[in-house]
Amino acid sequence: MEKLKNIEFIRVFLISVIVLLHTTAYGSWSLLVNFPDIPQLKIFHNIFIQGNNSVEGFFIIAGFLLVYTLKNQSVKDFIKKKYIRLSPVIIFAVLMCIIASFWHAIKLRFWDDILVVLLLNNFGICLAHGTTPTLWFTSALFAGLLVYFLILKFFTKNIKGILLILLPIMAYGILEYFQHGSFSTPHKNYMYIFNVGFLRAIGGIGVGAIAAHIYKRYIDKVRKKVFNYIAILGINIAEFGLLSFVVWWLIVPHRQLNCIYFVFAFVLLLLVFVFEKGIISKITNKDIWVKLGKYQYSIYVIHSVVGKILINTAWLTHPDFVKNHPYSTISVIILAILASGYFTYNFVEKPCCKYLKKFL
Repeated sequence: MEKLKNIEFIRVFLISVIVLLHTTAYGSWSLLVNFPDIPQLKIFHNIFIQGNNSVEGFFIIAGFLLVYTLKNQSVKDFIKKKYIRLSPVIIFAVLMCIIASFWHAIKLRFWDDILVVLLLNNFGICLAHGTTPTLWFTSALFAGLLVYFLILKFFTKNIKGILLILLPIMAYGILEYFQHGSFSTPHKNYMYIFNVGFLRAIGGIGVGAIAAHIYKRYIDKVRKKVFNYIAILGINIAEFGLLSFVVWWLIVPHRQLNCIYFVFAFVLLLLVFVFEKGIISKITNKDIWVKLGKYQYSIYVIHSVVGKILINTAWLTHPDFVKNHPYSTISVIILAILASGYFTYNFVEKPCCKYLKKFL
């Protein structure tokens, strides 16, 4: 099935925000946490502090693509396909952590990492942080996709519709109740079973699945319809307004608002982009985003490992360089992450997926 290039554009933007957030401002390996007195880093913290909601964007896109690319396959084949897609890069990242631990560059959490590799570390009653805490996302993504795949496969049309609406409402409702509009604490269970990361996945994937049903139902009508000048103007205003809101939310300092606003804005942005009737969605409909987007998963999995190693081996041992050259330090980390992501995609993710598909 043909790639939706606009979605790849959004993914590239989201992974860029996440890398900048974790590199500069958020997490135990970030520069600001380790060098709190550098004023330039505080600027990055103020800019990217809401960047955590990029994950909501990834969940919504995952739900959209689940429905958009849905095939008639068994549960076993679905699980196998997701493990082949997600696990090789995670195993590689864990191996990097094990090697780095020999030089005390990383403090290993071996038993938690076993659950991370099995994609069992962040849903239900199970909660394991792992050496790379950002991999809560891969577990929650796998669990959420499996839940919705089972719904789409085994339930009748009416029940599917009810569950697709009910589950996101329940997930976001629990988050609203416990966290009062903030989704930024993934590594926590409420009442033992309400895992925040899993709830974020159930909410986002469900909303994305609803958006995909809307897209599949109306795409032929939209393509055939000739819109008048007023309608085109309204679409362009909607595209610009929604994109501006999403960018503002993720990379412009602002007081903390209820994250559900971001979810609504993002899913509307996704819909106007994939229908492709405005100027911005046509501009971003380029092959370059597909070429860049293929690296985003490897970059996500590997970026915190690379960041930790650089922090503990280079920057903490040369604090004067970081203080005198903060922008150069940030640039080195980002370049190292991009190079590692490129290597991991070409020499781990791609060949492993190809081999495992053939072998299994």
